[in-house]
Amino acid sequence: MKTILPLLLIFLWIGKMTTAQVSMRENIRFNDTVKVEKYKTIENGFSVTKIRMTPGEHTILNPKDVALLKNQTIIQVDLVYSDYPVGSNFSELNRKRILELYILLPEAFNSSIIDWNIVKQTGVESTNEMQNYFHGFVVYYRKMPTFQEEHKAILDVVDQKVSPQDSSILKVFERQPTWKNMLVVTDVTGSMAPYTAQILLWIKANQKLKTFKQIVFFNDDEENSNTQTNSYDSTGIWTIESSNADKVIDLAFKAMEKGNHIENDLEAVCYAIRKYPENKNNVVLIADNWENPCDMKLIEFLKQQKVPLKIVVCGVKDRMNTLYLDLAYATGGSVHTMEEDLTNIAQMGNGKTFKLNGMTFMMSAGKFIQIEKKNQN
Repeated sequence: MKTILPLLLIFLWIGKMTTAQVSMRENIRFNDTVKVEKYKTIENGFSVTKIRMTPGEHTILNPKDVALLKNQTIIQVDLVYSDYPVGSNFSELNRKRILELYILLPEAFNSSIIDWNIVKQTGVESTNEMQNYFHGFVVYYRKMPTFQEEHKAILDVVDQKVSPQDSSILKVFERQPTWKNMLVVTDVTGSMAPYTAQILLWIKANQKLKTFKQIVFFNDDEENSNTQTNSYDSTGIWTIESSNADKVIDLAFKAMEKGNHIENDLEAVCYAIRKYPENKNNVVLIADNWENPCDMKLIEFLKQQKVPLKIVVCGVKDRMNTLYLDLAYATGGSVHTMEEDLTNIAQMGNGKTFKLNGMTFMMSAGKFIQIEKKNQN
């Protein structure tokens, strides 16, 4: 279960609300408070940065380390404090700490996928012991690989020197033999290298099947998204109509070489259906679970265009980016993960719960929320 802390309430509580902060009103959904004797970082495959604070204070002591997180994909944030004196109310202190983090790292508060945790340390028995315990935030993030690292990793998979890290895309395509002549719109930003490798491996191994009719790669790295109706913007978007694996591989590497992790998924779809209008009913969007599309404002336009998006969400483990559920619902499409397909999302309504990949979701006020994570044990 989770506790919902609207940012607006945090700011009102402290009495420091500004005009800029009012615009940032997305909810933070904290998991229930975890009690541990002494906090230890977890080994989950991600990089870690500790944001230190003095016990009982809310000022961040290492702001330069926070600045380095601005271009990273944050996966999890743990707010760590000590229950000393035992039984004291630390709510106001923790709210002030959250505000301090928001001031320096507002990007973390815009993501729908970050796992927020409050960790209460119970091992402190005296004031002198406080300095031996960590206080502040522990941020887990996915470090962006270099293009050279991506290039080598992809070729190793395509040349079958190594097996894919996971097989999300391969398994989805294997389960969907009726998907023919697809108009594939795929993210090739830095974090997607393992999945780009699978796409290229599939094309190389199945050239005669002609599963793909057109491919649109996107790596835009800018937030000026448009519907492509009035201004035809090909920035960060590359297209190809070929089942020749070598040509597709060459274009994929060209598309990957620039960009970061601001992802214009919907703009790329708009571009694709304008360029290939005859195939708009066969659009397959391959998306990164750990990134938010920065252009969800275009969802109404796609809804009007009646484009039923088949969304393959890559990297789903214990949680899913619910924005992709929202997008599939709005367009009358479907959602596909390595393990399962959700094809009846259009039948979901407010208050209804459903399971996908061992996780539980519910629609609330027209948006999907995840109410239970997948048990990894």
